[in-house]
Amino acid sequence: MVRNALIQSTDISLAFEKTLDFIRTECKAMLYVVERINRECGSHFDFVVNSIFPELTQCLEESSNSLFFSGDPDIFHQRYTHWLIFLEQIQSILSKSSGQNLKKSKVYQEFSSRWDLVIYFQIRFQEISNSIESRIVNQPFALNEDKSSLFKTMIASTIFQSIDRCWQTNIFLEPLSQRFWKLTLQCIVRFHIWIESFNTKTVDTKFILNLYADLQTFTQEVKNVFLKVILGQRLASIILLSPNITVDLTNILDQTLLSLTDKCRTDLKNLAIGQLIERCNETLHSIQEIPRMYRKTNREAPSKPSNSILATFRHLQSFTNDYSGTILTEDECKQFQSVAMEEITKNYYELCSEILSSVRKMEESIQRLKRVRESSKALSTMSQSMTTSPTASLTDDNKIRMQIHHDVNAFTSELKNLGIQIESSNKLTMLNEESRLQISN
Repeated sequence: MVRNALIQSTDISLAFEKTLDFIRTECKAMLYVVERINRECGSHFDFVVNSIFPELTQCLEESSNSLFFSGDPDIFHQRYTHWLIFLEQIQSILSKSSGQNLKKSKVYQEFSSRWDLVIYFQIRFQEISNSIESRIVNQPFALNEDKSSLFKTMIASTIFQSIDRCWQTNIFLEPLSQRFWKLTLQCIVRFHIWIESFNTKTVDTKFILNLYADLQTFTQEVKNVFLKVILGQRLASIILLSPNITVDLTNILDQTLLSLTDKCRTDLKNLAIGQLIERCNETLHSIQEIPRMYRKTNREAPSKPSNSILATFRHLQSFTNDYSGTILTEDECKQFQSVAMEEITKNYYELCSEILSSVRKMEESIQRLKRVRESSKALSTMSQSMTTSPTASLTDDNKIRMQIHHDVNAFTSELKNLGIQIESSNKLTMLNEESRLQISN
């Protein structure tokens, strides 16, 4: 019967079904007789364990040379799953003592040991880990073009899919629960390590912010898989035997994910803010050219702010236009800009203070020379040429101060337009007052 089923099809589930049907129908009378004899004579013969099961395993081994072959993981998984289902069903037919005898029997243990689960897992491990490493090596900074995807970056999508794959019905096997759980944690840790190791100079702000947003989604989705699939389905039978394991697994997962939600997201946030600060500071750096613009150039007195001020705030406005309400929430965008503007304002204050201090020192130096050599007409002429333009009514130094005064007012106004509140705003007030007082003096 079993041999015929195996000849007709390579699907061993047919052989298992035939065996179960045979036990339920053809062997019903025999099982009753054996049970009665055992009870009356005090013997312990088990017809299924000692007769049917050895015959079944022998037929399976003789009819299929590649029954235990794990080189094709899909076929191996299918066959082993049928084997587990068969064991579950046959135990429901047998008495409790007969079921225990089956698991203790030499035939059962030898047959079970021939399923090479270690090799199967190694193949699955390579498949899953290689998909992650391939993404890391090839285009790790690619954005996800699939608009229906939960993730904006391919790296987050790839790693989540790898974790999800560990627990899919056509991959997961309960005896390998511990190994697949460990692999799940390893995928998360690999994500963390990669984020900390990539070269920040080669990554643009758009990718950084997309990854920043993805990490929150990633954490939520992994927790969903954990609750609904891992605890709710795959490990349900294990949890019944050991309920406390739920708390232990939850704590382990939370601690592992915390590295992404806390450490990595903070690092990515600081990196994006740092890039914004760098762009703005590079633009602001040109204000150091203000003294050169007005000393001995016969330029008219300034009447508007420097282009560098307006260009700096264009960077900030572009940041809002590109990311607020899309990748970042409006509140997150404001927070990013506020942190950036604290540093930008401090840098701007230092640059302007340095210019004003330099102008003041030069004036004081010239005045000292003028007092010492007041009688020298040549020196007086030289002093005038250094501090005034030939046709302007204002000194060159005061023109420099006026330009800074206009710039500080524009800087303050643009800051208000963005709706950003920063602690360093008092430095702008100090600059404005300092430049105004120096002009009046």
